[in-house]
Amino acid sequence: MEIVAICGSPRENGNTATLIEAVLDGARERGATTTRFDPAKMRIVDCNADAECLVSPEAGCNIDDDMQHIYTALRRADAWVLGSPVYHAHITGTLKRVLDRFYAFYTNQGGEWRLGLQGKRHGLVIVVQADREIEISRRVAEYLEQFLSAYNVEPVGRIAEGGLHKPGDAAAKPDLVARATDLGRELVLS
Repeated sequence: MEIVAICGSPRENGNTATLIEAVLDGARERGATTTRFDPAKMRIVDCNADAECLVSPEAGCNIDDDMQHIYTALRRADAWVLGSPVYHAHITGTLKRVLDRFYAFYTNQGGEWRLGLQGKRHGLVIVVQADREIEISRRVAEYLEQFLSAYNVEPVGRIAEGGLHKPGDAAAKPDLVARATDLGRELVLS
């Protein structure tokens, strides 16, 4: 099994990254191979809406940037993990830029939309925020789960956590890290 994680945080070792790594650790314990992308450190530009990707499933996105590496990994993966801190009641702009580029997985021929990805995948989402009230992180997690569903990725778990302000706050919560590790194990078994 191969799992691809996309960390939408600009902090390489922040709370989102800590929990994603715990998920990936749990998955590796069960024999999965894993890849983590940190778009904040990659060259990924905005979707240019040229719609050339919609011509056929093989067309793909013609923008020559680091998103091409993510496309290749996502097509190959059995499971996807998306993670983001909450920024102004939503995901980070970094993750939004990446998700907008998923448009290239669709085709539109004669007004009929088709997903160009083959097979069903499983996935999970991780959303953290500084505020202790977690309603917003729950709503953001639901948004990401709906997003995954649009790509035939069945969400099998989530972490929506508040009270994680400073880098290291997630690591200081062993129960939370253990929950993330367990989700990684479960992802392999799904």
